[in-house]
Amino acid sequence: MATITRHGPLRHLRAEPNQHVLHFSNGKLSRSGAGLAYWFLPLSAAMAQVPVEDCQTTFVLNERSADFQALSVQVSVTYRVLDPSRACARVNFSIDVNTGLWVQRPLETLATFWLQRSVPTARSHIAQLALQDALRHGSDSIRQALVAHLGQDAEIPNMGLQLVGLVIDHVVPAAEVEKALQTPAREAIQAKADEAIFQRRALAVEKERAIKENELATELELERKQEQLIKSRGENALAQVRQNATAEQEKTAAEVSRSELYARGQAERRTIEATAEAEATRLLAAAKLEELRAQHEVWQNTPKNAAMALVLSRFAEHLQTIGHLNITPDLLGAQVRDFFSGNNPGS
Repeated sequence: MATITRHGPLRHLRAEPNQHVLHFSNGKLSRSGAGLAYWFLPLSAAMAQVPVEDCQTTFVLNERSADFQALSVQVSVTYRVLDPSRACARVNFSIDVNTGLWVQRPLETLATFWLQRSVPTARSHIAQLALQDALRHGSDSIRQALVAHLGQDAEIPNMGLQLVGLVIDHVVPAAEVEKALQTPAREAIQAKADEAIFQRRALAVEKERAIKENELATELELERKQEQLIKSRGENALAQVRQNATAEQEKTAAEVSRSELYARGQAERRTIEATAEAEATRLLAAAKLEELRAQHEVWQNTPKNAAMALVLSRFAEHLQTIGHLNITPDLLGAQVRDFFSGNNPGS
């Protein structure tokens, strides 16, 4: 809005570049332009301010479709004021000379104007559309119809206005109808969701079954390997027993063989020893016999007195003590006589 500053009886107005000011003095247009700044006397001035920027208004059309269903169509219109003088002549854009604010609400008046110019065309067009067609393609068709109609409406240039753009924000049926229309899609989506849940559960069950089968197969494989291990251990134990038995048998046989060899050796040794002992005994006996023969020959050839002396000398050698000795005169005399006589004992 324009900014008006008070300086005693004078006023100073400063407008924005997008605001067109029309200043009337004594009923005549004295100033006209956008972005004006000037001094004026409020008692003789009448001013109007028209926006020359793009303005937008939104309104809702409540209509019925061809199948008698209520529809709410929200329309957004973008427009521009091309001729501020015409617009000011048709709509009150007057501003207060002290505050710079609009005396009335001209933009609301323009919004009502666009609503009134759009209703007949939109109503006739929507009345030819079925509900589902209006919901599917109604936005584009309604927009095209409104743009075509407003572009040919002579009243709009007479208002000093220009249509810049038109948008159908949404086309909405009644709440219960919208809910009913959404139900099949919602149910279909829910059915797909349920199917997805079912498939996920089925897949989970299938995976669980596969896991159980895998675990069972693993357990069976472990049991089979355990059986093989037990069998292998049994065979190894049996082989070990057999090996030990064979070793014991071989050891016993070796001990028996060694015992037999030892016994044979002992027998042969004893036989050899006995033979040697017998031979030694025989040789000793033969030697003793030979010695006895030699002694006999010696004794046979030895004189009686010498033999007696030898016997006595040997007898004396083996005596430790002599307790009592009796030598008779007869024995000693005979021996002395024989000794000195030199008789041969063998004679």
